[in-house]
Amino acid sequence: MCWRCYNIKKFKMLLAIDIGNTNITIGAYSDGFKTTWRLNTRPLRSTDEYSLLLESFIFHSHLKKPEGAILSSVVPEITDAFTNAIRKSFSINSLIVSSRLNTGLKFNIKNPEDLGADRIANAVAAYNLYNSPVLVIDFGTATTFSTITDKGEYTGGMIMPGLGISADALYEKTSKLPRIELKKPEKVIGDDTASNILAGLVIGHAGAAEKIIREVKKELKGGLRVVATGGFAGLVTPYIEEALEIKPDLTLEGLR
Repeated sequence: MCWRCYNIKKFKMLLAIDIGNTNITIGAYSDGFKTTWRLNTRPLRSTDEYSLLLESFIFHSHLKKPEGAILSSVVPEITDAFTNAIRKSFSINSLIVSSRLNTGLKFNIKNPEDLGADRIANAVAAYNLYNSPVLVIDFGTATTFSTITDKGEYTGGMIMPGLGISADALYEKTSKLPRIELKKPEKVIGDDTASNILAGLVIGHAGAAEKIIREVKKELKGGLRVVATGGFAGLVTPYIEEALEIKPDLTLEGLR
């Protein structure tokens, strides 16, 4: 099926939904305006529960009834319940993003069917924004790096544990290290265990990302735009010295 053949532009009100491992982000696009809403991915909910939540979101945001819906999901056990909820509440079928859709991108990778829908949406948005070689960094539950050429070819990337996963691992796999709140470190050199962990996680994550940016630039041997998105982008990117842009809603923009 062709993504663009879905004719998103014809809808006066479109739901764009990104189901991630940590959060579900819902964007409602109506008459040029965007309203966003987030809820926790866990616990899993029933079709009826998602239906009530969607109807409440539309009602309290004073929005028109949606005419179309497009959805990216990396949580298969939620996808059916959510699409059924959209059908139940608004009598519309959702377009589900995958590499099988004609997105305008070419996938020059092994097993494109394994590529996450969020990374596809990010790549579509970045390519449409820049029309030049671009590296997309998504600081989410996992931190992902995706490279797209100026011809719209998705050529691959990297995946590493995100900040949240890293913090959880330190807490769960050690006897004495505490669970910490992820926030901006007050200084680089921590003076207690919690501040040691926080500085190590945030600044270390930024250092890893900066090193990857440099290595990607070397390998591609050319100019490269870098764009960052994801829930932890605002926390990590201030410590990255390489030039980049932050687009908090890049995934949703790739869906509309």
